[in-house]
Amino acid sequence: MNNELRPRPAHTAFGRTLDAGLDADLARTRAASGRAAVATANPLASWAAARILRDGGSAIDAAVAAQMVLSLVEPNASGLGGGAMILIHDGTALTAIDGISAAPARVPERLETDFDGRTVPAERATFGGRTAGIPGALRALDDAHRRFGRLPWKSLFAPAIELATDGFALSPYLVRTLLEIPPMRDEPFARALYCGGTDAPLPAGTRLHNLAFARTLQTIADGGADAFYQGDLAHHIARAVQADPFAGTIEPADMAAYRAITRAAPTFTLGGFTVATAPLPAYGGIAAGQLVGIAERLGLSAIGTTLSAQDIHLLAEAGRVAFADREPYADPAETEVDVTRLLSPAYLAQRARHVHDRRNDKIPAGHTDGSSGSQTSHLCIADAHGQVVSMTTTINQNFGARIEVGGFYLNNVLTNFATIPIRHGKRQPNAMAPFLRPRTSIGPCIVMNQRAPIAALGAGGGYRIIGYIANALLRLAAGMTDPQTIVAAPHAMNWSGMTELEPAFAHHVPALVARGHWTSVRRFDGGTQLILRHNDTWHAGADPRRDGLGMALSEGA
Repeated sequence: MNNELRPRPAHTAFGRTLDAGLDADLARTRAASGRAAVATANPLASWAAARILRDGGSAIDAAVAAQMVLSLVEPNASGLGGGAMILIHDGTALTAIDGISAAPARVPERLETDFDGRTVPAERATFGGRTAGIPGALRALDDAHRRFGRLPWKSLFAPAIELATDGFALSPYLVRTLLEIPPMRDEPFARALYCGGTDAPLPAGTRLHNLAFARTLQTIADGGADAFYQGDLAHHIARAVQADPFAGTIEPADMAAYRAITRAAPTFTLGGFTVATAPLPAYGGIAAGQLVGIAERLGLSAIGTTLSAQDIHLLAEAGRVAFADREPYADPAETEVDVTRLLSPAYLAQRARHVHDRRNDKIPAGHTDGSSGSQTSHLCIADAHGQVVSMTTTINQNFGARIEVGGFYLNNVLTNFATIPIRHGKRQPNAMAPFLRPRTSIGPCIVMNQRAPIAALGAGGGYRIIGYIANALLRLAAGMTDPQTIVAAPHAMNWSGMTELEPAFAHHVPALVARGHWTSVRRFDGGTQLILRHNDTWHAGADPRRDGLGMALSEGA
């Protein structure tokens, strides 16, 4: 395995012994196996979810517990201050719940234009109060729990409250993120908690306590989601956003008005399987479906852990074709995109004609400015009762708006809206407007065989989510059965121009350059999680590029 992809020891982020009846490989060299399974981006979140499953909870119960812990241990990527898209299969039917963060009522037309008409530098308009949207993750989880939960709401917060109060281990991935974003080491909350008041993050494994977040969690555990959206927490969020130097407009009334939305999940075929994914305004799964569909029509219907230069060429060009379709994607309240047509075999065959032996410099838009810095988190859970959850959760870019409230960070999701709302006198798709939800590349998926779930997957990582998902799906199509091997395998992809390779494929650069590709060899952040069912046993794998861990309940647990 390439040095850049060698699994970091998960025990440094776990900091505890494994509970009896739980299966997990802390070295992440094999998948965890059992009658129920979970894969998240942090071992403590996986442990919290597995604990809820062991207590008889449903997959959505476990997802609530996992999200609360992720808010604590992975605050750069997700949390109560962000949004989520949740896919739930209850054994008979599929439900998609949209909890993507939304624009407040008094949102401006453009982040780059101040309220007095002056232009704000683009680099300043990437974080701060005006970039924050109304958080949606908690409302979506509340909605899902009311419909699919088995345990009391309050009990789901116990693992996170315990960790926030008694202490949790500072994770290697959070340390690395702080090292890569120097300004965060000057943000007061991060400097005090994660850096110990110094100019550098504390060592990975350091025991931390976040008592402010413990109090926040206890408030929500006692008062339900309404305590977040209608109580003191809503007022604290509004005040923090409005008091920021780049002041935003979120009001308590905006918080109270937010609702999660149930939408129809689009589907596409993968060999003999059906894949359900997130609906708009989330487009990551839709684009991944286009990518694998186009690749299949070009003769690439499956891949293994190694790729040829021809494989990478086809993956890259298929990704660029899918990228050319992105412009109309927006909140369904504002768009009339026919997603069914976008994923239809006839349309994909038509689009595949734009892939040639060399890089095509002029791929036209189809059915009708991706962001490269976004970070997200994904979790997959299957319980022993037949329920499966695939959920992607995000505060958008690392640390979101960089505003802390109650021990967590607020999102900066408004940066996902179109930067120019009016072009040639016409309002653009994905233009910012009150209560709309912006376009996002997240793409949770559930794979079904004759309507029965056999796998759940998704990823974090901004626009690369599409490539991560597509690569995992093509490896599933190849018949690969070990989810840990699938998520650890090296990636190659293209979304918008540069063909990006992990170091294991660096030897293909000359051949790709000869075909006209612009190439970049780099370490990816990854973030793919995957659970896979064989007969009655679930297997879980988590991406070793972050701190993730697959965990499962043994038969006796």
